[in-house]
Amino acid sequence: MNAGDHLLPPQRNTTPYDVFEAAVMLRAEYVGAKGYGLAYGSHADGSAHASSDLDLLFVGFEVLPSERLRALTRDVIGLHRRHGLGLDQEVSYTSKLHATAYEVEEAIALGGFAVTPKGEVTVDPVVAEPWFLDSRLFKLRLVLNALTVPHVFLGGDTAAYERHRNRAERSVALLALALVDRDEEFTVHDLLRALTGDAGGVCGEDHLGYDEVLGRSPALFSSLQRGMSRLLADGVVSTRNGIHLRQDGDQRRRLLRVLREPPVGV
Repeated sequence: MNAGDHLLPPQRNTTPYDVFEAAVMLRAEYVGAKGYGLAYGSHADGSAHASSDLDLLFVGFEVLPSERLRALTRDVIGLHRRHGLGLDQEVSYTSKLHATAYEVEEAIALGGFAVTPKGEVTVDPVVAEPWFLDSRLFKLRLVLNALTVPHVFLGGDTAAYERHRNRAERSVALLALALVDRDEEFTVHDLLRALTGDAGGVCGEDHLGYDEVLGRSPALFSSLQRGMSRLLADGVVSTRNGIHLRQDGDQRRRLLRVLREPPVGV
């Protein structure tokens, strides 16, 4: 029997908690207590409307066999239909629903982005075509995004989740540093603007997945602030008053090289 068979029948007055409980069932069925699950996007930040889909990420320590991944996809689609949610399959569910802990490590190491020989991160624009949206590179971006935007923890291995989230926040702060002026002072608010759009006007889902609404989110500000605090401890940035910051380019590139080294364990 699949997890989808246990889901509540269609409800006329479905609440977010009903939806999250159904997602917890899927997490328990497909990754168990050794993995963990997240719900992110509009249902997690409170901005969902009638046609919004539920963004889910299930993290496990083993690759899901193809038949299990197909079953997970069917159950997630069933969850949406039972609870009257919209479906967004622009990125295929088989690409975005499940990640191994090793893939999470890759995402935290900014594996979804190119790095120049000089150690600078480059952010290529999102291409709204299946070959890009269903690519491994884009999947790693989605994983990093899920860990750093407002999200709901769906249970599982709390220690692995906390470890991944903390390191992801530092990595996103490091990514933001690569997008601001290297020689000028900046604030966390400047980093938020760099994450939500570039100088050429590319923004939101076409940039890094952080839209203007998230750019004003206290939760995202807090996440980025925590990441920046870790970079202060690493000596990558310094501050003269606790607000205005300055980065050390050599230390930033050093940390990036450390991040890109193959992990010895997950």
